[in-house]
Amino acid sequence: MAAGRERKLITVVQEALSAGPVPRDALLTAVHDAGLRRIDAGVLWETCVTHGIADLHDELWVPRGWAAPTSSGVAVQSPSQSTPVRTVAERSIHEQAVAQVRRLAAEVGLPAVEPMPPVGPVPAHWAEVAASASRAFHDELQAVTKSRTQTDVPLSDGTEAGRAHSRRKLMRFEAQGDLGVPEGTPATLVIKDAQFAVEVISVFGNVVTLSMPTDAPAVREAALRLDLSWLLTAQSRRLNELTHGGPGFNAEAALAVVTPPRAGASPARRRLAYADFKTLNEGQRNAVELALAPEITWLWGPPGTGKTTTVSALVAKLFKRGRRVLLAAPTNAALDVVVQAVLKRLPDVAGGRVVRLGQPADPSLVDRAVGRVLVDEIAAERGAPLAQHRVEVGGRLRDCRRGLAALRRRKDRLTPDQEATRLKLETEIAELQAVMRELDSKLLEVRRQVCREATVVAATAHQVVLDTLKHITFDVVVLDEASMTSAALAMLVAGMGSGHTVIAGDFRQLPPIAVADTPRAHEWLKRSVFEKAGIDTAVAEGHPPVRLAALTEQYRMRQRIGDIVSTAFYPESPLVTASAVGIRATRSRAPWATSQLMVVDTSDMRARTARKQGIFSRYNLMHAQLVAALVRSATNNAHDVALISPFAPQARLLESLLPESRSEEWAASTVHRFQGGERDIVVYDAVDTGHGITRLHPWFTDGASGSEGARLLNVAASRARDHLVVVGTFDALHRHRSSGNAVSTFIAHLLDRAERLSWDEAIALSSGATQHVENGIVERLYDDIARAETVEMWLPAAPLRGLPSLVPALRHLPNDDTDKEAVTIWVEPESDGHLPVAALQALREGINIRPCQPILESLAVIDDVVWSSSASLLGPMPGVVLRTEDRVFADAVRRAQRRRPGAAPGSGQAGDDCGRCQRTLIRYEDQRWGQPELRYECAACDRLSRRSKGKSSPKGSDTK
Repeated sequence: MAAGRERKLITVVQEALSAGPVPRDALLTAVHDAGLRRIDAGVLWETCVTHGIADLHDELWVPRGWAAPTSSGVAVQSPSQSTPVRTVAERSIHEQAVAQVRRLAAEVGLPAVEPMPPVGPVPAHWAEVAASASRAFHDELQAVTKSRTQTDVPLSDGTEAGRAHSRRKLMRFEAQGDLGVPEGTPATLVIKDAQFAVEVISVFGNVVTLSMPTDAPAVREAALRLDLSWLLTAQSRRLNELTHGGPGFNAEAALAVVTPPRAGASPARRRLAYADFKTLNEGQRNAVELALAPEITWLWGPPGTGKTTTVSALVAKLFKRGRRVLLAAPTNAALDVVVQAVLKRLPDVAGGRVVRLGQPADPSLVDRAVGRVLVDEIAAERGAPLAQHRVEVGGRLRDCRRGLAALRRRKDRLTPDQEATRLKLETEIAELQAVMRELDSKLLEVRRQVCREATVVAATAHQVVLDTLKHITFDVVVLDEASMTSAALAMLVAGMGSGHTVIAGDFRQLPPIAVADTPRAHEWLKRSVFEKAGIDTAVAEGHPPVRLAALTEQYRMRQRIGDIVSTAFYPESPLVTASAVGIRATRSRAPWATSQLMVVDTSDMRARTARKQGIFSRYNLMHAQLVAALVRSATNNAHDVALISPFAPQARLLESLLPESRSEEWAASTVHRFQGGERDIVVYDAVDTGHGITRLHPWFTDGASGSEGARLLNVAASRARDHLVVVGTFDALHRHRSSGNAVSTFIAHLLDRAERLSWDEAIALSSGATQHVENGIVERLYDDIARAETVEMWLPAAPLRGLPSLVPALRHLPNDDTDKEAVTIWVEPESDGHLPVAALQALREGINIRPCQPILESLAVIDDVVWSSSASLLGPMPGVVLRTEDRVFADAVRRAQRRRPGAAPGSGQAGDDCGRCQRTLIRYEDQRWGQPELRYECAACDRLSRRSKGKSSPKGSDTK
């Protein structure tokens, strides 16, 4: 289907389903009435499912995320939730399953009927607020479904990382594509013809950790099948159910966290005894006392101020007072940090009193010798008879399916005996599936019972909308890292409590992320409750709410680092460095980290910023090579180092530089992924230079307090304990100066106080890891090519004077793979679309020359060697030229710049000629209205064709 026709179909279907479910025939009629008469029921089904728009249930199309509101405390089921009508035979199977499981359920102590709490208080305007937030989820679902919501991401380099518990294991893979899903996302791992249900535990750069069944094979390669809309669907459905309240949901408490607090007298607090606060400083003690009062409390914890210490002290105190606590955070990693802190304060707590729902990112929470905390582990013990029976039933089910598969493979017509065997197997499969459904239902009840009986339940914020915690209530709700949680989701979390709510986080650090660009999405999904309730504005205006506890004494950063972070990002509540920081021993040392603040200014290097695969995000190869020099010279005494960048492609290049000997202590990541972490030495690569991609990212030009750019820089700088090293082109980054601009303030103070290291001095320290090549460039390139098996070059516009000298070496490269070219040289054509003379001559001599417009990078990857230059590498004046030899780094560079085939042939493929004028077709990589566009056309013929039509209709356009 043509892209424009598909987009129209998606729009028509979304509009038809905007009010709720629509009968199958009625939806098809609406599509035909819109002029899409060639769309049949099969195409409609494929579009709805592939793009995550709706699901077909009993002749009814049900929008993803739709649910009928509750009524009189009983949930009205949507068609997707309703119990299907069963035949007499099916009822018999179902009844057999119930009878078989009932005895086992009684053995593990499950009640015959789960307790159902009453409907909580519902303020008059709650329905209006819930509807607005629900529409924001709808907008986000629409934005997500513009692209395919189900995708397969290839995985490689699989290794077993550990055991989650007796029935799950952890596997780590390198993802060969962008995952774009939050932690906790369920997915399907496809291994050849087999599929296994898995859960995404964590994503660091392009390394994903999965929790999977123990019977899944440990393989090197697989594919991860993701449904990108499932979580939005669950959140939207839950909010729709609660439009008029629901069992166990306190709409009044939910509304309170998004309502600006009223000015009042001195806030209520509960005083602590000395034994309770002797490990806390004054600010932390004040926060705990404030949060013990049964009201809403806002805890503002800037980096290093001990927010986790404060939250854990609060939860421990509430535990000792017998209060049931829901402890939530937006990610597995953030949740595990605070759970570990709580367990340290409650070392003797019995198993089951403090529990953690879901699969942790921290393996030390698995199979704890001093008491299990994972809900799945505790439930596995309590529900052992049910779990064991499920294993047995699963084995019998697999045997039956194997038998049925053997019959299916027969080419001849089945004999009567074989038909009888087939019917017997099909009947047994149906019965076993019914048993499995009942067992899964009862095992879910076991997990719910574990959560109901626990005093503290820790869960990610996303898990509150799922079945395990549904209708379970708590005395107190504590939401940590709330600044990264959307206001809409925070409401759902807060509604599980009684109104005694603690919102902890830092609204000057990273906000929640959403795709949709509608007013409702900005209000509910791109803002946290700190912004929605106006806490950030009140602080900026000098009128902080009385129930805001601000922590100010920081224990992480050395004095100079802490001072510039405080000055730039916390002027209303300045940070004070604790005296203990000044006398702390320095663990990690590097020859280039000679001061607390270091600057590596690359302004005169004129490094080029390019896009991953020509169209996505940004990376800077010369900066990565410079960081490679720093890494190589620091491995002996630098025990704890982080390499951070705001751009994901650059973070992946930096990740490839990590030494294997420091794989546990060192880390490389985007700023987003590293929030909550800290390291002795932090190297922050700003990437943007104004060369290649000429326009700086708004992160650097719009740096007002509270902006995304200011938040990113704040998080990056505040990860450093002892040394902060910033690699940047400061004549560009500091060009946009303005008063009151947090980013400008930070850079100005950094340049004023930091010790400077020139980029060539940094390279000289690396003992040749990265070389600055000033002479004999073409000769050294020739030598590298003569020893190589593959070559890929990217040459921006310039007379390619060095290319003819390399042609003999390029022609003699072995090319044993008939499906892949050993050489691909990408060349930027001249303004009239013709190839430069040297490139045209090389093409005639059999070299795979590929024109591309524009070319932002200037590089060569020759086996394990990476070359880069500030101007065209083979031009008369290549500028600064760097050479790095590293196999892992070279592979990462190939992935960053490799062009994928599609509308145009990609890397390692030969190009095509125009069928009319015989010119070589050009691969055009454009950005239009902020979206990538790929075209493959002739500069002469297609340009004339567009002019004659009076509008642009590029051949082979691709906007993915």
